[in-house]
Amino acid sequence: MNDEVKLRKKLLQRFSVIATVSILLTAVFSTAAFWFVFADREETDLRTYTQSVARAYNAEGNSEILNDYSTEDMRVTLIDSQGNVLFDSTDGVEVHTLENHSDRPEFKEASEKGYGSSNRMSSTLNSITYYYAVKTGDGNIMRVSKTVGSIVGIFIRIFPAILLIIIFVFAICVAMSRRAARKIIEPIEKMSKNLENTPYDELIPLAETINRQQKEIRKQVRKLQLEKDKIDTLIQNMSEGFILIDMDKNVLMNNHSAAKLIGANDNQITGQSLLAYSRNETVIECVDSALNGEGKSGDITINGRVLQIITNPVYSNDTQNGVICLIIDVSEKKKAEKMRREFTANVTHELKTPLTSISGYAEIIASGLARPDDVQDFANKIHKESGRLLSLIGDIIELSQLDERSSNEDFAPVDLAGVAYEVADDLRSNAAKHSVEISVDAKTSVINGSRNQLYELIYNLCDNAIRYNRPGGKVKILIADEDDTACIKVSDTGIGIPEKHRKRVFERFYRVDKSRSKETGGTGLGLAIVKHIAERHGGSVMLESSENGTTFTVKF
Repeated sequence: MNDEVKLRKKLLQRFSVIATVSILLTAVFSTAAFWFVFADREETDLRTYTQSVARAYNAEGNSEILNDYSTEDMRVTLIDSQGNVLFDSTDGVEVHTLENHSDRPEFKEASEKGYGSSNRMSSTLNSITYYYAVKTGDGNIMRVSKTVGSIVGIFIRIFPAILLIIIFVFAICVAMSRRAARKIIEPIEKMSKNLENTPYDELIPLAETINRQQKEIRKQVRKLQLEKDKIDTLIQNMSEGFILIDMDKNVLMNNHSAAKLIGANDNQITGQSLLAYSRNETVIECVDSALNGEGKSGDITINGRVLQIITNPVYSNDTQNGVICLIIDVSEKKKAEKMRREFTANVTHELKTPLTSISGYAEIIASGLARPDDVQDFANKIHKESGRLLSLIGDIIELSQLDERSSNEDFAPVDLAGVAYEVADDLRSNAAKHSVEISVDAKTSVINGSRNQLYELIYNLCDNAIRYNRPGGKVKILIADEDDTACIKVSDTGIGIPEKHRKRVFERFYRVDKSRSKETGGTGLGLAIVKHIAERHGGSVMLESSENGTTFTVKF
């Protein structure tokens, strides 16, 4: 709209200038034309009047008659053939005092041709004098002159009237210019809304060019919007936090993950200074380093979660425009690293204990220090520790395989009831050895999974229930569907698990009672394996325990 207003002003200015110049030129040329017509008429009147005076003089032959023809406007002068003034009608002028007129153009021309004319301009009086001379019958020269105003003088006299006319005409021209400018602009304004209706043929190429450009711009805008939507979708769906910061540490953009990880509201971040929601020294240090052109990373802890901050500078045409900050939740990674270290230490310890026993008993036997009666006892202990070692190694291998296998390619329909009966049959002799009764209450319940792993899951739960049960106790396996969910329940009447240990019993090598675990031969990995298998099958494990027994429930 501003451009249209400027165009209207320009048109109005141009029209006004043209009108002003036109008016002035018209005034000047009209005045000049008027003056030339006036001057021509004056010359004609002067010639006619001079001829009349000459005829009267020729008829009378006396210069006294010339007084009758002298007027205020007309000056009559009689000059002899030598140029001496014989008569002059000007009051108070002595003819003998007048200079000789033989050098005057009109005198010379009249002497030669019988008539002559000339005019002379007086710059001081701003007037012009016309002369016309004829030769009389007696050989003298009759000259009549008349003085009139010059074109400048005439123009000055009529200037007030001309000025009024100019002002009036200019006002009319301005009004008409405004209307003309509006009439010219209105079709162009309408054309801006619909380029198909081009008001002027000269604008058709422009309209076609604009149409092509608009189509190209719309195409590019759609393309850019599509790319922007893709980038926004990727950024907003990143599990990592993403923050774009300008050179003044103001947040230009962030995703939901960033707000969630730092514990802020989405609307509170964008447009705010980085310092408004994070004054962590590590964050500030990383951002400052990136602002100086060097990427950096560091770890911080927010709301009990370990976050890794990675910052890198952003460049455009070799000029740094800001900083990209990535926030990655490494809590699980750190936890896994800690568990891996603990697992390595525990494995080392757990393997070292039976190996030390085996090595010690074997060394005593090999050195001959053992009495013959003790050799069998030592061999039994070596056998027992070897079995414990093999069991431990087997569980470690099982856990490693579960950690490595993330796909479900080996899954197939499995009837949990059939697996439960198989486990009960396999553990019946072990249960009898511990004076424990094992029973199964199962209905057909089919899930998609690995039969071997599901067997391992139920087996470990039942094995634990037998190990930590009381003499004469019971172990019950229940397979049922609850709310369309497959469910495995293993209950015992054992010693129970104290509440303070219930959250940690699924950790690797964690034992509630280490001395009892050694007596029963437990490795401390059984429940960890159960949890891994349940999670791999999309299930969860719950624990309920009291002094009268424990129930493990697995839901898929």
